[in-house]
Amino acid sequence: MKHLYKKILGLIILLVLIAWLINYSLNNYESFKNISFINPWLLIIIAIIFVTAYIPGSLINYYSFLPLGLRLKPFESYGLAIITGFYNLITPFRGGMAARAVYLKKKYNFTYANFLATLAASYVLIFFIAAILGLFGILSIYLHTGVINWLFGILFSGLFLVLLFVIAFSPKLPTTRYNWLNRFIEVINGWNIISKNKKIILAISIMSLLQIILGAISLFLQFKVFGTTISYGAAIFLASMGYLSLLISITPAGLGINEAILVFSASTLGITTVQSLSAALAGRFVSLVVLFILGPIFSYFLMKKRINEN
Repeated sequence: MKHLYKKILGLIILLVLIAWLINYSLNNYESFKNISFINPWLLIIIAIIFVTAYIPGSLINYYSFLPLGLRLKPFESYGLAIITGFYNLITPFRGGMAARAVYLKKKYNFTYANFLATLAASYVLIFFIAAILGLFGILSIYLHTGVINWLFGILFSGLFLVLLFVIAFSPKLPTTRYNWLNRFIEVINGWNIISKNKKIILAISIMSLLQIILGAISLFLQFKVFGTTISYGAAIFLASMGYLSLLISITPAGLGINEAILVFSASTLGITTVQSLSAALAGRFVSLVVLFILGPIFSYFLMKKRINEN
């Protein structure tokens, strides 16, 4: 019943965001009409970057599983990353994670508890790197414009300090009766799985850094599609903010949530809603096309391979 409530909540939020998008588009029709595809060919490069960004993502999963004795093959690790993205797209509350957990359970008898723990462990480093890059982006924007966003500066600084404490002291916290707080506690406790292995920590950190940088490059090009130029610092800041949306992905693939965060974050940089929303929708279009092509393909090959092995 609780899971049903979450699905209903996710659907309601998605419908509200879609309604807002339609209403905003109708009220700002003239502004959108003036937006044109200046560089549509960049969509191809964005698609290539999108596919490439799943490589460091798959390696993060690969290294996260190693402390518990699970070693995936490269094709399998990359395929699972694509499948996760695909099922996140068609199910609410990041259902791709559940699909990947079921696959690992059936093929390797990798328990759901271990899966969630390794996922939480990797999130510590992912969010830590995102916080560092977010602060770097804010500093870069300040050096170029003389304007500093204190709200996001405090947000990233707080996240950085909390995760630095977790990394340095590896605390073990008890769960509470508040589910939203338990999500953070599970992430913190999960860190203990990889905290003793410096090579794995370094590998996941590098892959997280690379993944966010690729996301920043993609965002930079998404704005360029419509002839809008943003600074590299702004692109890094917006990409880092996008990673924080992982904490509140309650709609399929964060539909609407990611776009809302991008629009709000970009507005603090003086980027108009029409510009940021157009860029966000361009990126969403590319991800939909790529995942709806590659998702079923990798699902078929991995499922076929598992059936043949049985």
